[in-house]
Amino acid sequence: MSSNNKEIVLQPANIVAHVEGHWLRRYAEDFLAAARAFKAPNNRFSPVRYYLICHSIELALKAYLFTAGYKKKDRKKLNHDLVEALIAAEKNGLSEYFQITLKERESVEKANALYPKKEFEYFESLKTIYDPHEFDLDVLDELAQRLIEKIEEPIKATFFE
Repeated sequence: MSSNNKEIVLQPANIVAHVEGHWLRRYAEDFLAAARAFKAPNNRFSPVRYYLICHSIELALKAYLFTAGYKKKDRKKLNHDLVEALIAAEKNGLSEYFQITLKERESVEKANALYPKKEFEYFESLKTIYDPHEFDLDVLDELAQRLIEKIEEPIKATFFE
């Protein structure tokens, strides 16, 4: 470096980076990508896509809630309940960035009958395997994608303090 070009170093003090919402949103993207890459066997039911898509939605909602100032202990109380997480996110301003359709809301409510009970991970009843699921997995896939996209702006806006 020549003597005319002095290196400029910025050392900001008292800056806080809120990374949890950012990383939860990234994980939501990863789970959705895994769901899309998974190919279910032709000869039997597999809950993998169901679980991955529902988990993606859960993470995206919790990423938004973090950004909205929802305390970690309160997010934990939601457990894996997609409906309660959606309601909490809407009460905390999600509707300003994202509008859920009636069909999407109905699909979330129907998936929520199995997801919080871990039925897509450790089925405890044959209902998960044999009963037709009353929700459209493609609707949930599209919901997850739109949600992940729409929460990016509020998450970026609260990244630095």
